[in-house]
Amino acid sequence: MPGLTVLVPLLVGAAVGSAIGHRPQIRPVTELAGHLPLWCIGVLLIVVGAQVPVRALRALATRTLAVLLAATLLPALLVLGYGWTWGAAGVLGVPLLTLASASMSVSNNMWTAIVQKIGTPADVAAGCVAAVVSSGPLVPLLVLAVWGGRSTSLPWALVLAAVLLLAGGILTGTVLPGSRRLLARLTTPLLLVMSAAMGWVVPLGSLVREAPAGVVVAVLSGVVTGGTAALLWARVLHRPAAIGWAAAAPAGVSVAVPTMVAIADPTWSQWVPVATAQTGAAVLAGIVLAAVLGAVTRPRAGR
Repeated sequence: MPGLTVLVPLLVGAAVGSAIGHRPQIRPVTELAGHLPLWCIGVLLIVVGAQVPVRALRALATRTLAVLLAATLLPALLVLGYGWTWGAAGVLGVPLLTLASASMSVSNNMWTAIVQKIGTPADVAAGCVAAVVSSGPLVPLLVLAVWGGRSTSLPWALVLAAVLLLAGGILTGTVLPGSRRLLARLTTPLLLVMSAAMGWVVPLGSLVREAPAGVVVAVLSGVVTGGTAALLWARVLHRPAAIGWAAAAPAGVSVAVPTMVAIADPTWSQWVPVATAQTGAAVLAGIVLAAVLGAVTRPRAGR
């Protein structure tokens, strides 16, 4: 099943981190786990960029827009509608902060794990670019600012850095074609390390308590984003629909988004504990959902 290279280390990281991560002597490891995903994403962007030939840049732009439309723009409109209807507290114990954190991003790990087996380098790179744009606090802060009618600072530097890293990878692959195979071998180790580090900071106890709400959020948002992306891939791009279903999993870094949002806008602080646990459950459920849908819709040999 695609996605096991993400799900298994994520669960192992969460179990080990929850068991010993609070110990003072382990604090340096916990701090390292908080920074590792960002570093790994940077390296992964270079690796992915190196696999994209210059002639595929037009296809890369088109497919990136398709992912962002399905996994970020459409969910953002739905999140705004949720907030305008039920307010910041939300309904059935699901605050607006949970939806803003868990339903507008793409998992870099899952996209790469699924799409590299059935797609082209441009397919893989498109999801990675969209994942960097949509992951983290940028989109949630922007959407919540629109909902609340407030202005806030946005981390545009992170987006610029991601574009430059991808461009550096494309340049490396173009100037040194022999480096593509070597860099491609780094993909699986990067996914393993990144997933384990993201799992380490997941609050496992709170995650269990808030799991039902998180699973519902993951399924609803995953069907909308993954289904829309699959439709675009099949009907507009004329590519396997299974590629689009890879967008059903939210980014692992989404677990930290409630805290990031509250740092930028302290009015959200009261919902951080619940939103963090629900988002963690949504991340795990989204990985399973994307893996299952990717396996079911994956093209079979001879078909």
